Amino acid sequence: MNTNLAKFLAEFLGTYALVFFGCGSMILNEINPSSISVDSIPIIFGLIVAVMIYTFGTISGAHFNPAVSIAFCLNKSIKITDLYFYIPAQLTGAIAASFSHKYFFGNNHTFGMTLNRLTQSQGFFLEILISFFLMLSIFSIASNKNISNLIIGFSIGGIISVCSFVAGPFTGASMNPARSIGPALVAGNLDNIGMYIFAPIIGMFISLLIFNYLKQKGES
Repeated sequence: MNTNLAKFLAEFLGTYALVFFGCGSMILNEINPSSISVDSIPIIFGLIVAVMIYTFGTISGAHFNPAVSIAFCLNKSIKITDLYFYIPAQLTGAIAASFSHKYFFGNNHTFGMTLNRLTQSQGFFLEILISFFLMLSIFSIASNKNISNLIIGFSIGGIISVCSFVAGPFTGASMNPARSIGPALVAGNLDNIGMYIFAPIIGMFISLLIFNYLKQKGES
């Protein structure tokens, strides 16, 4: 199989799974609160990311997030031409998952949208903050040769769960433009979508600067 096609499929399927199962848990709680607790939702998001990292990590690097792909590109870990495959795959995977929710569960729910319950500035900076820590963790784990591949997935899934526990009730803890765009498009509600596109990118760009600074100081 063509390498770029393999990367596209891996990123499509991984992002599809993230949105289908992660946002699906939110939909299930919304439709039938007794079937799944709110506290289970961050764990499900973290677990599905961990499993998809183990499934597709050796094929595409398992980004499942346009902001992560952009940060890796800025760090020269992937080529800019890779973004032509990564970002469309991630966006279409998220949108396809949300259409699957529409097919299976109808329209009487919010599709697991990320909704900002803070002021515009508070929500924006909270998303920057949690995206910063997510990407800082990813950079640190990916660059540490002493960390076993067996724990990489659960380490990254763990920081996603932690961020979701704390920020989820306030902004939905997106950290991922694709994860927000898919449900918003299918639900027909694009309010605040700009925040969920730009805040993760800004947060992850800042993490790149801090990580490279710390790495340079550590090696000097």
